[in-house]
Amino acid sequence: MTLFPVVMPVIEADRNPSGKEAVDRLSCIAREALKVSAQKSQVKLGELFKDGNGVPCPVGGIYWSLSHKPKYVAAVVSLDRVGIDIEEIKPRTESLFARVAGDEEWELKQKSWDTLFRYWTAKEAVLKVIGIGIGGLRTCRVTSVPDENHITLDYRGQFFLVEQLRHDNHIASVLKGDNEIDWIVMEDSGQREPCANSKCQPTQSASLLDRSVSFVV
Repeated sequence: MTLFPVVMPVIEADRNPSGKEAVDRLSCIAREALKVSAQKSQVKLGELFKDGNGVPCPVGGIYWSLSHKPKYVAAVVSLDRVGIDIEEIKPRTESLFARVAGDEEWELKQKSWDTLFRYWTAKEAVLKVIGIGIGGLRTCRVTSVPDENHITLDYRGQFFLVEQLRHDNHIASVLKGDNEIDWIVMEDSGQREPCANSKCQPTQSASLLDRSVSFVV
């Protein structure tokens, strides 16, 4: 299968809110990107739900994943479990290097902020597939960095291949597996209307559903 991960800019008007309103607006924009991925994949998504742990539930056998940051969002749909993450490459506290990866992993690639965010986003994409949060960053280990666009990882004996894209000082990572990847990077044309919360309902919790629903775990 060919996956169509979408990277979409956040227009200036949507960057102004703060707190929960900001999260809701970014989530709204990420779902717009998800619609683009679904259209390119020729699949139809219904209502989106998450389980009690915040893990996206498949919709009619279609798995989905979102990521949003102040300047860009990313989204993807797949017939298999999938994860996507995006981060801006910018210096932060030096303690992050030890938090994100161990000494053996840093021997694979010279320490830099670029490498840190490559590792971070790749691990996040895998952990989303597993269904756990960033507390598993050190348990998920980078095993090789074959080139500038791919990373292989191990999580408790399960091996994963992640593909990466750099765009506008950001790094996006998506679980590749055996799939082909066709990135879609949307430009900010200034024509999209700012996200209005009244028109964009938050993703619902699966706690509202029958517990027989099949969750991603």
